[in-house]
Amino acid sequence: MSGLAEISLHRGYRVAGSDISESAATGKLRSLGVSVHIGHDAANIDSHVSLVVYTVAISHENPEYLKALELDLPIVERGTYLGWIAAHFEKTVAVSGVHGKTTTTSMLASIMMNAGMDPSAHIGGVLPGIESSVITGGAEFFVTEACEYHKNFLHIHPFVGVILNLEPEHLDYFKTFANMKKAFREFAESIPEHGFLVVCADSCRATECARYTRANIITYSVKSEKAPSLKNALGKKVSSHFYAKDPVLQSSSGTVTDIRAGYSYTLVRDGRETGITSLRIPGLYNVSDSLAAAAVASALGCPDAGILEGISSFTGAKRRFEIVGYTEKGDVIISDYAHHPSEVKVTVEAAKNNASGRVIAVFQPHTYSRAKKFKYKFANALKPADSVILTDIYAAREPDTGIISSADLLRIFLRRKLPAQHIGDFDKIAEEIKKETSGNDIILLLGAGTVDRIADRIKK
Repeated sequence: MSGLAEISLHRGYRVAGSDISESAATGKLRSLGVSVHIGHDAANIDSHVSLVVYTVAISHENPEYLKALELDLPIVERGTYLGWIAAHFEKTVAVSGVHGKTTTTSMLASIMMNAGMDPSAHIGGVLPGIESSVITGGAEFFVTEACEYHKNFLHIHPFVGVILNLEPEHLDYFKTFANMKKAFREFAESIPEHGFLVVCADSCRATECARYTRANIITYSVKSEKAPSLKNALGKKVSSHFYAKDPVLQSSSGTVTDIRAGYSYTLVRDGRETGITSLRIPGLYNVSDSLAAAAVASALGCPDAGILEGISSFTGAKRRFEIVGYTEKGDVIISDYAHHPSEVKVTVEAAKNNASGRVIAVFQPHTYSRAKKFKYKFANALKPADSVILTDIYAAREPDTGIISSADLLRIFLRRKLPAQHIGDFDKIAEEIKKETSGNDIILLLGAGTVDRIADRIKK
C-alpha cells in the first residue's frame, strides 16, 4: 500500500492515507508529502476524495471504508489499482509464486538498473540503497510482485509472467488447493502470445501451468541443465533454459561480516556458459530466484555481462535475511519475512549453514488460519534451530475465533522434541534472548507481522 501511495504521488496526485500505527513506511510517506493519519477514522474521508484504495487486510466494518460507501465514492481494492498502474507501461513483468517474489523482483530491478534499462518497479520490500519499495523510472518497463491472494495477480496483464513455485497457501480464501492452482493457470493464460512465461522447472506444479499459456516458455533450474519437455497451449516447446552449474557455498568464518555468505555458480543458458556470478545472500533457494531474474532480464534484452554483474552486486531486500544489528555480546540479529513453512525451513537452514554458534529462532505465526493449516509443518520447519521462542499469533486480517493459539502450537512443538517455549510479551522475549545467547549466536526474527520490533529491544 505504501508503494502504491508513492507511485500515485509521483504521477501527480494528492495522496492521503491511514494506518493503525507509526512505521518506517508512514515516516517515509510523510517526508514525501503524503498526509498520513494514524488510526482509521471516518473523519479522514470526505467528498473531496476522488478515489479510495483499500486492502483486503481491513475489515468491511472499517470506518473509512463505510464512510466512502456512504458518500458513494469510487472504491477499488489494491490489486485492481496495481493493475491500473501496470497498464500505463509498455512491458510489465509480474513475478508470482508462494515464495521468493520480493527477492526475485528486487534482484531483477537491480539488474535492470545496473544495466541502464531504467525500470519502474513496485516491490513488497525495501531496496537497500534507494531505501524504498518503489522505483520511479521510465515508461517502458514495470516490474512488480504479483500476489495470488484474492486472485489479485489476475488484474495485471503482463508481457512477462513469472511463476517461481506453487504450493498450498491462502486457503482461507481459495478453500482448496485445486482452486489455487486454477488461479495460477489463469495467470499463465493471461500472458500474450508474443510475451514470455518464465517458470521454475524444479517445481512440477509450476510447470503444469506452462501448458495453458500461449506465450513463449522460458525455464530455469538448479537441478537440471536440460530443459524440460514442455509445450505451451499452441504446441510450442521451451524457447530457452537457464541453469546454475556447480553452485558452491562461499566460505563463511561465522563472523558478522561473513554471515551472509551465498553461493557462486556458472550461469548456463541453453547449454552455453555465460560466466560466473556470486550471490551475496545465503541459501540455495536464492540461487533459484537469481536464475528467474536472469531469465527475465535476458528476455527483456539485458546483456549477459549486465546480468552477471547485477546478481553479484545485489545485497538483498529489507526483511529478507537482513542483518539488523548485534547484541551487546556480539550475536548477530537477522530479520526475515518468512511466514510459510517452506520459507521458514530454508531460512533456518541458511542461518544454520552460516552459524558458528547456536541459532535462536523467534517465530511469530501469521494469521490463525495459516497456523492451524500448517501447525505440523511449522514444527518440522523449525527443527534445525537450537532454540525456538514462539510469540502470540499475529492476527492480521482475521478475528480470533479460538481455532488455534500459540499454546496449541507449543504443545505440538514439544511433542516433536523442539526446544521451544511460548512468550507473548516482546520485552520478556528480549530478556530471555539476552540471558540465552553466548555472543556467537544467530538470532532469527521470523514472521510477516511485528516480530522485527524485537530487534530494537536486544540491539547494543
